[in-house]
Amino acid sequence: METLLREVPELRLARDQEQGPFHHLDTLGHILETVRAIEKELAEGQIGAKVGEESNEGLLIVGLLHDIAKPVTRGEVEGRVLFVAHDTLGARLAVGVCRRLGLSARLSDLATTLTALHLKIGFMGSPRSDYSPERLALAAGPFGEELAVLCWADRLAAQGPRLRSEHIERHRELCVEFLRKSRSLSPYSEPDYERLGDLLGHPSDADVGYAASRVRLLRARGVKKGKALECVSGARIQRS
Repeated sequence: METLLREVPELRLARDQEQGPFHHLDTLGHILETVRAIEKELAEGQIGAKVGEESNEGLLIVGLLHDIAKPVTRGEVEGRVLFVAHDTLGARLAVGVCRRLGLSARLSDLATTLTALHLKIGFMGSPRSDYSPERLALAAGPFGEELAVLCWADRLAAQGPRLRSEHIERHRELCVEFLRKSRSLSPYSEPDYERLGDLLGHPSDADVGYAASRVRLLRARGVKKGKALECVSGARIQRS
C-alpha cells in the first residue's frame, strides 16, 4: 500500500474519506475494491466484455485512477454527499499521473477516456443524461469493452445500505446494452498518436494520449474533426 501511495500520492487524500449511503467503503477502499472487481470480471466475464490482453494491465491502472478527483470535489448538499464533476476533473488529474509515470500514449488515452466516462453507462437510461448509448459508444471508441468492465466493477465495489439487488441487475443490463451498441458501431479506428504528437509539438506521450481522448469526446458531441483538433492544439499552446 505504501508503495502505491508513494507512486500515486494523490490517493492519500482518499483515505478515510466518507462517501454516501450507496457505498460501504471510504473512497480509497472503494478504489481498491474496484481494482479487485476488475480482476474478477476479467476472469469470470459476467457481462461478456471482450478485453484484449494488452488492456488487462491498463484496466487495473484505470481502476486506481477513475475516482482520483473525489477527494478534491467532495461536498454536501442537505446532508447528501456529492462529488460534482469528479469524472471530468479526474481525467485531467489522471493525465498528470500518467505523465509522471511515463506511460504510453495509448495507456494515457485509455485511462483518461474511461475516467471521464465512467459514470455515463449508469445514467444511460436517464432522460437527463447528455450521453445516449450511441454518443457514449463513439466517445469510448476502441475502448468500449474496457469501459463496460470498469463501470460494472465500479458498481460492484459500492455495496452500501441504500443499494438493492435490482440496482445491480439494472446496471448489468445497462452494461450489456452499451456493449451491444458499441459493437454495432465498430470497428473504430485507432488514433494516430505519432501524427497527433507532431501536431502538438511533441509533448509527452501521456499528453498525446489525453489529447486523443479529448478529440474523441468532442467528435462524439458532433464537433468536426478539424475543429476538435484545433480546440485541443489551442489548449495545448495555451498551457505551454
